[in-house]
Amino acid sequence: MSSIFHDYDIRGRYPDQINEDVFGRLGLAVKQVLKSKKIAIARDGRLSSDTLFLYLSSVLAPAGVKIFDLGRVSSPFCFWYSQKYKTDALMITASHNPVFENGLKIYSFKTGPVDRQSGLLKIKQKYEAMPAVSVTAVLKHKNIKKVDARAEYQKFVLSTAKKISPKVKLAIDFSNSVAAPEMVSVLEKLKLNFVTLNERISGNFPGHSPNPLEESSQKGIRALMKSKKFNLGAVVDGDDDRLVFFDETGETIDPSFITCLMLEHGFWPKNAGVVKTVSLGRIVDEVARARHFKVYVSPVGRSHVFRLIKKKKAVLGAEKSGHYFFKDFYYGDSALAALILVLKILSRGPEPLSRLVKPYQKYIILPEINLPFQGRVDHIIKILKEKFKNGKISELDGLKIDYPDWGFNLRKSNTENLWRLALEGLDKAEVEKRKEEIEEILN
Repeated sequence: MSSIFHDYDIRGRYPDQINEDVFGRLGLAVKQVLKSKKIAIARDGRLSSDTLFLYLSSVLAPAGVKIFDLGRVSSPFCFWYSQKYKTDALMITASHNPVFENGLKIYSFKTGPVDRQSGLLKIKQKYEAMPAVSVTAVLKHKNIKKVDARAEYQKFVLSTAKKISPKVKLAIDFSNSVAAPEMVSVLEKLKLNFVTLNERISGNFPGHSPNPLEESSQKGIRALMKSKKFNLGAVVDGDDDRLVFFDETGETIDPSFITCLMLEHGFWPKNAGVVKTVSLGRIVDEVARARHFKVYVSPVGRSHVFRLIKKKKAVLGAEKSGHYFFKDFYYGDSALAALILVLKILSRGPEPLSRLVKPYQKYIILPEINLPFQGRVDHIIKILKEKFKNGKISELDGLKIDYPDWGFNLRKSNTENLWRLALEGLDKAEVEKRKEEIEEILN
């Protein structure tokens, strides 16, 4: 796909790759492929998002599309609105990508997140065949209607937040994202004791990068957690569809361990299903089997997880990047829904988070390693398959090779020009050794 079209969304540098003219053509391409008669449009707080919304709606409204302007809200909010009101939706955001980028997430109320398997490839073809669009920005049009659904969304979220103790103390870093107003309002309604960092929405992301997985994005919350006044810490990404959890000591909790916590201490029926991506730790499989859950494995990517969790009617889905999907959230991913579930678990007893996840930490799981993409994918895969031919091999997504005491998954990123490497094992020295071996091949 071309540079702005990725596997499951559209992203690029503003204004040379993503701009008003590009969005005009994209809007018409979406309308034609999805056959949309009405579209809800939301946007994050990036500096270019308001302008891109103006031009997008200015093209679609005269073309006969009823536009519902949701304002500055999160991606989960936008997805919720799409599913509840059975309307296609567009979210203007570059999610966790750098400040100088912007993009578009597309939701069909019929199929959910639109990726290259469910319409994005067709949208790309329509877009590339379309001549330049002459756009005159309009502030008002009979087909553009502002919609304030915040109270309704809040009510929906709060319906899942029963039995949360106000004694649980939370520290949360909003990363200057659109997540803050929605989440703060819910936390206040819960009468929770919480402290925030980087709460003000800012398209410059002055606090730190909108990517919560970066070490620099975690410094503030780690420092706050060191005061030992909090039971839980969290950092949200740029559009509120994923987050990173921290225990009461300020240690990052790997999403594999959080998923195990949700499975073992959540509120699920027997024989329920769980969807995990190939890069998530094997401990998830072990806990799931012990609790009689059915495990389904998906390629990495929110649209892949969404399709599988919906198809299997699973109750939970998870990715190593901090996306958590819930049947009760129309099978979509939501940082707020994940936060509420962990708060409910902590409210059930006096044990701290560090102790609750300790049984799962028999495996050393390294944070996902990002390496510059070089060479051909097939060539690298061939070399690794030969080197580790005695392991159990899967090519569901990139290359996954497992041995009894260690394993790894290597894949090409769907959003950036990077290799993603996930490693785990029973012995730290062994894991570090294998990391060096694989990195040497990649370099």
